[in-house]
Amino acid sequence: MRLPLIACLVLTSTTAFAEPAATVVGCDNLVTLRRLTVQNPEGSDIPPEFSGCRAVPADRVGEVEKRSMIGDVPYECRSVKEASCLWIRP
Repeated sequence: MRLPLIACLVLTSTTAFAEPAATVVGCDNLVTLRRLTVQNPEGSDIPPEFSGCRAVPADRVGEVEKRSMIGDVPYECRSVKEASCLWIRP
C-alpha cells in the first residue's frame, strides 16, 4: 500500500520542482545586441524596440559561425535551428 503512495509522491515532486528550460538572448545583428546589453545588462526580458532579438532555448543553439571582440568582451554568432545565425549575449 505504501509503495504506490511513495511512487506517486516521487513522480509529483520531480515534475513540480523541474527547472525551466534555460534560454539565451540572441539578436540578428551585433549592433542590436550591444544596444540591448547596454539598456538591459542582466535581464532576459526584451523590450519591444529590439524587434530583431528573441529568447531562444539553449538546446536549440548550435555551433559558432562568427566571432567578434569588442573591448575585452567576446561575442559569438551561433547557428540556431529556426534562424541562420544569432548573436548571443555573452
